[in-house]
Amino acid sequence: MKMALGLWLLLVTLPLGARAQTGGYTSTGTCDGLPRIDVSTPQGVCVGVVADGFRFPRTVTPLADGSLIVVDMGGWVPRRGSVWRLAPHASSKTYVKRQLLDRLDRPHGAAIGPDGLLYIGELSRVFRFNPDAADPAATVETVVAGLPTTGRHPLTALLFDTQGYLYVNRGSASDNCEPTAGYRRANGRLCPEAQGSSARGVIRRYALTGPNRTATRWSNYAVGLRNSMALAVHPKSGLLLQGENSRDSIRRVDPRLNDRTEPREELNILSPWQDYGWPYCYNDNKPSPEFKDFDCSRMRKPALLMPAHVAPLGMTYYFGGMFPPWYKGKLLVTWHGYRDFGQKLVAIATDAAGRPVGEPLEVIKGWHKKGSQPMGAPVGVAVSRDGSIFLAEDKNGTVLRLYFDPRQGDGIPTPGLSVNPIGDPGQEARCQALATRDDAFSRIQRDIIDPLCTNCHGAAGGNAGNLRLARCDDIGNAQRLLAPRPGAAPFVIPRNLKSELYLRLQGTTPGLPPMPAGGLNPEQLNDVAGWINQGAPVPASQASSDGRPMATQGPP
Repeated sequence: MKMALGLWLLLVTLPLGARAQTGGYTSTGTCDGLPRIDVSTPQGVCVGVVADGFRFPRTVTPLADGSLIVVDMGGWVPRRGSVWRLAPHASSKTYVKRQLLDRLDRPHGAAIGPDGLLYIGELSRVFRFNPDAADPAATVETVVAGLPTTGRHPLTALLFDTQGYLYVNRGSASDNCEPTAGYRRANGRLCPEAQGSSARGVIRRYALTGPNRTATRWSNYAVGLRNSMALAVHPKSGLLLQGENSRDSIRRVDPRLNDRTEPREELNILSPWQDYGWPYCYNDNKPSPEFKDFDCSRMRKPALLMPAHVAPLGMTYYFGGMFPPWYKGKLLVTWHGYRDFGQKLVAIATDAAGRPVGEPLEVIKGWHKKGSQPMGAPVGVAVSRDGSIFLAEDKNGTVLRLYFDPRQGDGIPTPGLSVNPIGDPGQEARCQALATRDDAFSRIQRDIIDPLCTNCHGAAGGNAGNLRLARCDDIGNAQRLLAPRPGAAPFVIPRNLKSELYLRLQGTTPGLPPMPAGGLNPEQLNDVAGWINQGAPVPASQASSDGRPMATQGPP
């Protein structure tokens, strides 16, 4: 790790009405001096670009002096992560961008500790450092070591409670304890990875003790939580809240269930030593199809169910002074997911202790691809001392600021949730058909192509690299990837991992960055490799009898 050698001015203030390209966004006008992006917000609320040029920013943490600490995961490739400081410029609304640490291994979480130092969650450890030091890298100290790095959910989210305990997410290694991970029988079927002190799908609690304030022991404070990327503590009551990223592909086990609407994401109130049901239960304590005889009545129920697959990745309580009184005590949650209700910032009413008591209302919506504006995917959310709301948005590598101007409206969201628009007339039928298929490429379509590729390679995004990929069109997309190209081999050659598609996804094509932005996690890359090694079959329901592609389905 090393400190960057210089500082540079990142943004310039745009005159009202000017247009500029910032982090993929085409700005028109300004938002309190920052380039404004085209998303839907309540009247009086706008969103401006604070900084761009990040690889894969995940969290943003305000400091007392108005600076922001940004954790850039760098993508799924090891040792490309970094930590940055954005300092407000003395004479303008712009920010100065300075790199503090680099060559980190997929960092994600960040929190200010009781000692005032910054704590950062890497893949295998939690470390702390002093962001105010002349050489921040020289102050790095490992606090928690030996975190498990395998499986589906290895990223480290973290949180300090009001008593100084450190909470660390250890997400599940599997989706829902798939049979390939093995089962054992003991008082009925139990999931091996959910058992014992080293269980996955848990939140660990560490006490930082001793002269060096480090931790070698932990307790599993809460279990049965598949992936706790969103964590929040109520500053007055000390209540701990978790946002659950629920399972995928439930239809694979029970065809009567709809993957688009089940299971719901959850908000859970954390109580010590409680079990919240994963992988045995979902939604309001319904038995999972794999464990249909499991007694879920003894599991802790969610405090609130949110729409399926919205992927809550960040949340915080609002007690700032900028936004109107309606926001006081509200829980702000980022919905990173790409499906029907994703790409939003929502506000949820809570009681005096911070328990959710209302339905989500949209503070930011309309973040889908439209014209020259890209789709956005918010991750971290934080409130600064002046009451501004800041977001880390990894799809376009930006940090954003929400600002409220009472002269422009009351700032209060309207009730109801909007559904992301259908891209073309045939898409809805294709999406319904895709939800019924569970072959290798259909899973790739749902989990990789739709959320990560169609924004640039779809109808609205154009045909980047002369590759056309349509949303929900698993059949047509498989055919396009296998089709001959003038003067070049197909993007995919069956049983050949030197295929152009795989090399680009792997990030090993000389002179070209990994695609998509941030790359694929190991599980996703394994899914693509498995499909290619199987012979890259087109989804069977529309393939010819010999397995070769038929005529293109869906839009050309």
